Amino acid sequence: MSKDLIKDSWPTEQEAVLLIKTDLSGFLNEFNPSQLCVPGIQVRNPTTINLQDTYFDSLSLQLGNAQAALRLRKERDTLLLGVKQGDRWTASGVSRIEAEEPWSANGVATILHYLDFMGVNLTHPGVPIGSAEPLRILSLMGLKPIQNRSLKRILWPIFDKGNQKICSLGLDVVTLNLSNGPVKFGEIEIELIDGPVSTIKSLFDALIYNYPKLLQPWRYSKLQTGTAIESLSKSTDGSIVNENGELTLTNISQIEKLLKKPHR
Repeated sequence: MSKDLIKDSWPTEQEAVLLIKTDLSGFLNEFNPSQLCVPGIQVRNPTTINLQDTYFDSLSLQLGNAQAALRLRKERDTLLLGVKQGDRWTASGVSRIEAEEPWSANGVATILHYLDFMGVNLTHPGVPIGSAEPLRILSLMGLKPIQNRSLKRILWPIFDKGNQKICSLGLDVVTLNLSNGPVKFGEIEIELIDGPVSTIKSLFDALIYNYPKLLQPWRYSKLQTGTAIESLSKSTDGSIVNENGELTLTNISQIEKLLKKPHR
């Protein structure tokens, strides 16, 4: 069986993303998903979670060259190792391979298996997975951190008329931890759970209609966005953030220009 056929059966995520292009605190005060007029859906009460994410690549940038991303995520006392690859953009957002496993010997082995099929060949650390901190284990596998961020996520569950949860709407306040200081930016993510893809498009259109000056469609992952922000931060003499530590609108435009440049 070909690798492409195997990949067709892998776990995937489907989502649409909008970038917040205004003051985050002001947007938080104004944003109210329950007021969105989308036929056939119900917006339930939100929950808030805090995440800590670190992305890794090898010294030879195997993951980047394979257009894959490896992430270690901490939520409270839980550690998850995840991998993503293969962005496919449509009118309903992006779909991609996404596999995530709890940090354990079996979980790490499973992620290594996915990476192998993606063309990324990493060596086993040579020691028991539980014998050292995850960062040390990943280092023994030839990986180094390439991006670190914290994430505050306000999550609204979306239900249909039949009381089935069909997707989630998340407001993410991202803080990139760069060498010359933290940088904040915000996104809205609509992620499909168990429903028609058209639901994402309906919510996306409703958000653009209700907040045309505050949101813009965004076709880039957080890893890509963070990499561009870091590049801009290193290449400019002045600060790229406002008094609240948030990426300014002018610099959002600069980030978009960087992301649109063709990569050789």
